[in-house]
Amino acid sequence: MKRLFILLIAVVAFTLVITATSQEQPDPRFRVQVVVSAPENIRGLIRSYITRELRSLRDVEIVDEHPRWLIQVVAIEVSGKDGYKLGVSLSIAVLEKFDNSYLKSLMLETYKKDLVVSLTSNLYSLPDLWIRIGSRNDLRNICDGIVADFDTQHLEVSRRVLRRLER
Repeated sequence: MKRLFILLIAVVAFTLVITATSQEQPDPRFRVQVVVSAPENIRGLIRSYITRELRSLRDVEIVDEHPRWLIQVVAIEVSGKDGYKLGVSLSIAVLEKFDNSYLKSLMLETYKKDLVVSLTSNLYSLPDLWIRIGSRNDLRNICDGIVADFDTQHLEVSRRVLRRLER
């Protein structure tokens, strides 16, 4: 009888542990959109390299709509006077969507809330702007560096803030 009671307690404890761990909040996901403006022969490569590297980050979701972060890349192939291709030049803008939820919460009247939403729903801040230059053979390394810088300078800061808020 005593063994049955201990076994029953162990099963209940195990069930509680499994239930508690399965109901933990998932890691926050950073919604990131990547937009590339470039000649057709390198546009797909740049987008592919950047999105592949972003997907390797555990908490990034690549989206086409409603991003929190927008990585805008404008790239050109650099050529000499004789037309010989010397390399590529990339301009990268990192934009963060303005979170207007706090402003909305301050508005009591519906018409003011609607006005605040319409005025602030498409606002972004521009926390970073970079230029990267290299040979076309370096394109993958350049894109990997873009994602590494974005992760270190922006996502890691957001992760630390979220960890502090969870305490």
